[in-house]
Amino acid sequence: MKIDRIESRGRIPLFAGLSASCAAVFLASCMSTPTYGTGKTANQQLVEDMTGILALGPQDKPQISYTPRGELVRPSTTTVLPEPQEEIASASNSAWPESPEERRRRIRAEADEHGVSRSVVATAPQDQRLELQRRIRENQQGVATNRRYLSEPPLTYRQPEAGAVAGDLGEEEWKKERAAKRGAGKSSWRDYVPWL
Repeated sequence: MKIDRIESRGRIPLFAGLSASCAAVFLASCMSTPTYGTGKTANQQLVEDMTGILALGPQDKPQISYTPRGELVRPSTTTVLPEPQEEIASASNSAWPESPEERRRRIRAEADEHGVSRSVVATAPQDQRLELQRRIRENQQGVATNRRYLSEPPLTYRQPEAGAVAGDLGEEEWKKERAAKRGAGKSSWRDYVPWL
């Protein structure tokens, strides 16, 4: 029995030596990692954080040196003080955004003031809106009558064939899919809710 105890005691130093060598390898690997400007490697910071979790007592924290704040600068005389400034964020400010209703009222008032009829003012925004829509269409798909960019296809490619239906997008795919399922005899919950 004494021999068994001695053999188990021989394993403890072996285990301790193996643990120490693993720790040394681990710490050696910590030396080559970046510090990210903190002066400590990432692995070293991890080990310190992990051991800090296990520490039960209070830890030493660096002392902060507080300096007293300077005195307030007071005016030489308080008998005559300047008037308070008008608040910048007010409706009287010229840079204050106006609502669409206010803008409409302002345009109508300017039109009445200059003797312009309201129909002319109403057609001007309508013309602007039409011009904007034309530009959006032009930027999205180009113009069929002229080629603006080299990357656009030639004009002859843009013309539909004589018998082709131009501008018809056809039936939507989900409708085709539903009709095919109905034809095959399959039903789904959408068949019970026809408006979906």
